[in-house]
Amino acid sequence: MREFTLRADETGTLELVCERNDKEAPEPNVRSFAERDEFGLLVDDLTPGEQVLLFVPDTTSEE
Repeated sequence: MREFTLRADETGTLELVCERNDKEAPEPNVRSFAERDEFGLLVDDLTPGEQVLLFVPDTTSEE
């Protein structure tokens, strides 16, 4: 598992967008969990071994 550091936008929002590789598969089930200092998403009903593309906003700034 790899770690990434993401930054919330100017509204305090963090958007995570994925695109499926298996275009014929039924819609997955998305669950979430949240605690004071930790939160996450769980995606069920993907095709076993399916790859998904995660779009990560470019947060590098020119200073």
